[in-house]
Amino acid sequence: MAKDKSKKVDKNKSTDVDYMSIKEERRISRENRKVMKQFEAVKNRKNVDESEYLAVMKDPNNVVEFDNLHTYFFTDVGVTKAVNGVSFNIPAGKIVGVVGESGCGKSVTSLSLMQLVQGPVGQIVEGSIRYTSSEGKTYDIAKMPREDMRQIRGREIAMIFQEPMTSLNPVFRIGEQLDEALALYKPEYSNEELKNRSIEMLEMVGIADPDKIYRNYPHELSGGMRQRVMIAMALICDPRLIIADEPTTALDVTIQAQILDLLRSVKDKINGSIMLITHDLGVIAEMADYVVVMYAGKVIETGTIREIFKSPKHPYTIGLMRSKPSLSTMNERLYSIPGQVPSPVNLPDYCYFCNRCDFSFDHCEAEYPEMTEFSPTHKAACFLYEERFADRHLDLPALSKAISSGAEAEAARSIPSGFVDLQAILAAESAASAVASESEEA
Repeated sequence: MAKDKSKKVDKNKSTDVDYMSIKEERRISRENRKVMKQFEAVKNRKNVDESEYLAVMKDPNNVVEFDNLHTYFFTDVGVTKAVNGVSFNIPAGKIVGVVGESGCGKSVTSLSLMQLVQGPVGQIVEGSIRYTSSEGKTYDIAKMPREDMRQIRGREIAMIFQEPMTSLNPVFRIGEQLDEALALYKPEYSNEELKNRSIEMLEMVGIADPDKIYRNYPHELSGGMRQRVMIAMALICDPRLIIADEPTTALDVTIQAQILDLLRSVKDKINGSIMLITHDLGVIAEMADYVVVMYAGKVIETGTIREIFKSPKHPYTIGLMRSKPSLSTMNERLYSIPGQVPSPVNLPDYCYFCNRCDFSFDHCEAEYPEMTEFSPTHKAACFLYEERFADRHLDLPALSKAISSGAEAEAARSIPSGFVDLQAILAAESAASAVASESEEA
């Protein structure tokens, strides 16, 4: 059965919130400044030999490989572990959807790839980000000096931000901003060539009157039009990889669909890859080839779109699925995952999700789980699937019989927690609810 999360509260124990003294804050601040200075010195090096940041891809079919990436923010109250050991791949020509709730590290992961993490507070402290350029060379972006990264950012890896109104400069015309983005990497272009290319890109992203829009200011355009301009700006240098960070935020549903269709079509035109960041499972289901689920700075499950949606493994992934409204649950209370995400400043040394998980057991509070592999593409970080805890695995034949009989589905609730297929548990509970409804009607 589900683990009881209730805890007795000692009324005699003080419940005052711990605070940090000014002296302690100053000590942490001094230590952090020393660490930040070291990282900044490495990034600001000049004339670094290329051999120092050349790398080798584990799989030549990938355009990007995140390998044990750690990106921290050094604050006066401690070190915020925004990205804490992230590893996943972006195959060439594919769309990889990164999903998770706000604050899980999705955007910081993408900013790390672009070397746009706000310094000196934010730093990549460990791990590697391997990227294969259009020239065929593989670089470790985590080790790359800022000066050399400027040749990749914008030209080979472009980013579409979630708020086009704040991304576009309100005092410059659309054409001026597009021309500037192109001129940065094509200094040999004349003004006429820059204008022609900018208008060509506006037309490519589906803007009806590109010549007119070229002369407009951002405030004269709708939200959907501004987002199309941002996509045109990202594509203007024919990048190999596009990072789309919540590209449909604050847009109407119909406009969202148009933007997603546009992203899909431009990916095929440029034969590139897309890293799609979102918290919307509907967007992931419609767009992605592969899915990466993040929680509290870690990757907790990866797989193909079919594997994640047909057979999710991690309890958090299941919670995300259950919290999405559907027609079959119109008259039911919408499910929400209980509890809160742990603070990234004081992360536990065990499973980050165990205090919110209905199926956790004692060992979940002993250490952090490693990834368990279900297929070459499908992995999840959960103790419930490890062989050493086979005694906690669910008796699948018994569950199958319970589901098929309908009337016996309630028996599934008596099976101990710890199981092989979380989706089966949900199916059993659904069957039990259906039987109960039929009994009431009778």
